Amino acid sequence: MLWLALHLPDQALPESPCTPPATGACRATADQGADDPLENLAAWAYQYSSRVCPWPPATLVLEIGASLNLFGGLQALLSRIDTGLRRLDRTARRAVAPTPRGACWLARCGQQRILQSPEALRQALDPLPLAVLDLEPRQHQALHGLGLRRLGDCLALPRRELARRLGPALHQQLDQALGHRPEPLPEWRPPARYRGRRELVRETDNLTPLLPLLERLLHELQGLLRGLDAGVPRFELVLEHLHRPASRLTVGLTEPDRDPERLLRVAGERLAREPLAAPVQAITLLAEDIQPLRPEPEALPGTRAAHDHHPMRVLLERLTARLGETRAHGLAVHPEHRPERAWRRVPPGQAGAAAPQKPRPTWLLERPRILGQQQGQPVCRGPLILERGPERIESGWWDGADVARDYYVARDHDGARLWIFRERRGRRRWFLHGLFG
Repeated sequence: MLWLALHLPDQALPESPCTPPATGACRATADQGADDPLENLAAWAYQYSSRVCPWPPATLVLEIGASLNLFGGLQALLSRIDTGLRRLDRTARRAVAPTPRGACWLARCGQQRILQSPEALRQALDPLPLAVLDLEPRQHQALHGLGLRRLGDCLALPRRELARRLGPALHQQLDQALGHRPEPLPEWRPPARYRGRRELVRETDNLTPLLPLLERLLHELQGLLRGLDAGVPRFELVLEHLHRPASRLTVGLTEPDRDPERLLRVAGERLAREPLAAPVQAITLLAEDIQPLRPEPEALPGTRAAHDHHPMRVLLERLTARLGETRAHGLAVHPEHRPERAWRRVPPGQAGAAAPQKPRPTWLLERPRILGQQQGQPVCRGPLILERGPERIESGWWDGADVARDYYVARDHDGARLWIFRERRGRRRWFLHGLFG
């Protein structure tokens, strides 16, 4: 096995010990990501390893030996992780070692080493300070009283005598760091939803400072979704204000996705649609509806990404975000014989029932228009020639809007094709109902 440790130096004091996590299963709770950078980093790092473990107070360890072939080797994997951390605006010290505790200790002490053998690990651990040990204060005082300052000093003394004075915890940790004893780590599972929060340096009533923070949150979300092979069809933005309740905005997509550029583009349109209710001091991203993602072929090198090949999808999302979900919609065929009721509104991009095989005009009048007639035949700027029909439609008796009509395809003297019908009841008048293209 090969372990990578990522230490967030701004999350804990340098002299605080590297406390191991409690053994047993652990799951990131629904609210843990909001104020816990370590949990959010674990969710993001899940894309690189299925074995991820937050190691309080400020270190994350992940087993990367099984991921090397998938990412093209150790250096390629580390390069991707470094690039990802920069996109998150996170500063992390990293170290690679054959044991999780060894990697954790090296990263905490700023020893950004890549060690793949037990011998190299032993040499690298010797000069580390005793502060990395998770011991009680009296035990640290006893070590100091013995004149011991480095891990190598402890390793050089007789084990039995040192254990008699300090107990077994010291050598147990040293053995785990060197790989002589197994390290029981809790099983970390990814959260059922994502929640990330970033604060601004100062309040702002402008969208410009918000977008970089939102982009970092979206990259963090992307890491979790990659690890789950999932996407989100929508997410929520919570804008926090100082003297009034937070503003909540829902951002929807035409289909689940995890591409941060696409999500940021749609979120930007949504934010631009409404003025900020008050200056914003923090932004939270919530993604509760995580769904399996339909696989798409990866873009070839030198070509555009796959989502760039769907301009209509991009247009629909931008229109929906800018105009609102109630104002942007599609039209779909509805299984109904009455033409004026044979359609319905649907979300943009959603398909409806199959279109009828019988001829239907591309333009249906809002209300049928009465036509003149000569000797019982329809007239519209002159006599009409009936080319096809009749198609009889009798329907709607159950809802009070029943119709009884005979429809025809007709042509006028200019060659235009019309969709007309004649009443089968009452005055048996002719009506124009639609125009063919």
